[in-house]
Amino acid sequence: YGMIDTVVASRGTVFAGTWFSTFSGYIIRLRGYYGMSKFFTYYSWLERKFFMHRWMEVGDGSYYAREYPTGWTSIDGDIFVDNDTEGSRDSTLAFPRDEMDKLKAEATATLIATRYIGEKKDDKVVSSADVAHVDTHLARGIAGRPMESTPALIGAKRGHVTCDTNVDSLAYWNEPQGNRDSTFITPFGDSQSSSKAKYLVFTADKGGFNNIRMSFEIILVISAALDRILVLPPEQPMYLLKNDGAKKHRGLHHFFEMEGNYYKKRVKYMSMEEFVLKEGRPGGQYPIPAEKMDDILHASRVCAPGRHVSGWKSVDNPACEVIHDYLVQHAITPNITATHHECLVFDKGMYEKGVPEDPESAMKFCSSGKRKLVYVTKKLQEPSLLYIQGGKPPTRMLSHYYGYLHFSDVSIGNYYKRYIRDMLHFRHEIFCAAGKIVKFLQDAAKEEGFSTDSDGGGGYSSLHVRRGDFQYKKMKVSAEEWYANTKEIWKKNEVLYIATDEKDKATFFEPFRRAGHKIYYLSDFNEIAGLDTMDPNWMGMIDVVVASRGCAFAGTFRSTFSGYINRLRGYYGLSMKDSWFGQLEQQKMMHEFHNVNLDTYAKEWPDAWLGIDADVAPSQDIF
Repeated sequence: YGMIDTVVASRGTVFAGTWFSTFSGYIIRLRGYYGMSKFFTYYSWLERKFFMHRWMEVGDGSYYAREYPTGWTSIDGDIFVDNDTEGSRDSTLAFPRDEMDKLKAEATATLIATRYIGEKKDDKVVSSADVAHVDTHLARGIAGRPMESTPALIGAKRGHVTCDTNVDSLAYWNEPQGNRDSTFITPFGDSQSSSKAKYLVFTADKGGFNNIRMSFEIILVISAALDRILVLPPEQPMYLLKNDGAKKHRGLHHFFEMEGNYYKKRVKYMSMEEFVLKEGRPGGQYPIPAEKMDDILHASRVCAPGRHVSGWKSVDNPACEVIHDYLVQHAITPNITATHHECLVFDKGMYEKGVPEDPESAMKFCSSGKRKLVYVTKKLQEPSLLYIQGGKPPTRMLSHYYGYLHFSDVSIGNYYKRYIRDMLHFRHEIFCAAGKIVKFLQDAAKEEGFSTDSDGGGGYSSLHVRRGDFQYKKMKVSAEEWYANTKEIWKKNEVLYIATDEKDKATFFEPFRRAGHKIYYLSDFNEIAGLDTMDPNWMGMIDVVVASRGCAFAGTFRSTFSGYINRLRGYYGLSMKDSWFGQLEQQKMMHEFHNVNLDTYAKEWPDAWLGIDADVAPSQDIF
C-alpha cells in the first residue's frame, strides 16, 4: 500500500512532503521522472519549505534527507548537467497556481518539441525541422492547444493519403481518431432497447457543391448525434457538377472518402439501394408492393430530379420523385431548417428531463437575428424513419453546421467538430493530385529563395478570385483592384497559385505578373498531376486543397469556395492573420475573432477548428 501511496502522490499538480523522509524523497524523484517543475514541490517544515526550488548537487547536505535533481534532469542526454532550465525565483514566495499551470504547459510543449531531436529514425538523425512531423503535428499549430489539454488526441494519429508519392503533409484529419472519440456514445440516442434500426434519409441541396457539402455536414452531425443509420441519396445530376460527358450522375461518395474500413467503422450509413433491399422487402419495416419494387429499386441506384411520376416506366434516368413518394409514405419530416433564422440545440437536460442544463449558452448562441431556438427532444427520436428534405424550403439545410447546431456541453460540441474534420474529407485521389501540384509549387518557390513551414506547407502563396456567375456582383472587382488591395500581402517575387474561374486568365492577372510574381493555375498541371485522366468534377476540389496550403491566402468574400479554403487552413493550423479578402472593405475580416452565432455562410468562423481537440470553447485569448 505504501508503494501505491507513492505513485498516487507523485501525480499531484502540487506536492508537499516531509523533510528527512525517504518516502517523500522517492515521491519527488518520480515527479522528476514525470517532468514536473521543481517549483511545484514543497516541504512542510518551514525552514525547508522552498528547499526543492534551487539546484543542489549530491553531497550538499544530508545524502538521503531528500532526492537530488541530478537523478532525473537531462538523463536522456550524453553530457553532464549542473543545472536545469527553469531558472530561479524569490524563494520566500509560494508559486501561484495560475503561473504553475502556464509554466507546466510551456514546459510540456518544449519537451514534446525537443523529445526526438538527435534520435535516429529510418537511419536518419532527427533534427528540429523534423520534429513537427513526429508528434506535435497533432496539435495543429495556431489552431491547437497544449497537448496535455487535449485528451481527445490520446491514441490518435494523423491521417495518410493513398498516393504514388508521399503527400501525407496534406492529411489534416486524424485516422484513427483518439481513443476517447473512437468509443464515444452519444447521449441523444434512443435509449429504448429495440432490435429494429432507426434511419435518417435526406435529399441533398440543389445548389453548387459547397452548398451540398454544408447541407451534408449538418445532416451527418444530426444523424450521428441521434445514433441513426444515415441513408445516402441515389446518384443523380448535381448542379454545376456535370463536366463528365460520359457520366452525369454522381453520389456523395464520388467526392468524399467514404469507402475505407475505418470510415465504415466510425460512420453508420448505407446506400439507398441497400436500404430499399433491406427494409422494402416483405417483412421489412417499410415494405414495397411487389408491382412497384423494380421501379423503386431502379430509382434507388440512380435517378434524375424534375421528372413526372405519372406514366413513368423504367428507363435510363428514372425519376427521383419515385423515391420521394416512397419515403413520405413511411417517414416523418421534422419541422427544422437551417435557412430561416433558426438554431437547433442539443442539451442533455432538455433531452432527458425536459429541462435544459444550460439555457444561457443556448440563448446566447441563438441570439443573433432573433433566431428561433429549437431543442432536440425525445419526440424527434420517436419515428423510426426521419426524412430531412434538405434541398428545398421549408426544410432546407443551408448553413455552416457549427452556426446552426449548438451543443450545450462544449466537449460534445467539440467532438462533433472533430467528427466533421476527421470523417468528412475529399477522396484520396483529390489530395494525391493536389499534393503533386503543391510539391511543384514549393520547388519553384525554393528557386526564388522561399522555404516551406515545419508542417510541410507554404513556400508559395495563393488566391481565389471568383468571377463567372457569382451572384454577389459587388464582390467582382477588377484585376487592378485585386492587386492594389493585396499587394502588401505578397513578398517580392513570391510564387502565387491562383484558383479562379476567370476565362481570360493570361490577360486578367497581368498586374500580378508585371509585379514580378510567377503565377500558376490548375490548368498548368494537367500532365504533372494527371488531371486529364481524372473526374473533371474534381478540379474545383483540387483547387481548394492547393490554395489552402499557401503561406498567405487572399479569397473572395461571400464565396463558400474561399470559405472552405479558410476552413482547411484552420485545420492545418495556419493563422487566420495570414488570410485576407480581395475586397478592400472586407480585407482583414478574418483577422478579427468572433464566436459564430449566425446562420449565414458569407465566410467561415474559427469556431470550426480553433482548439476543437480540447474540451472548452474557443475564445479571444486563445485566438
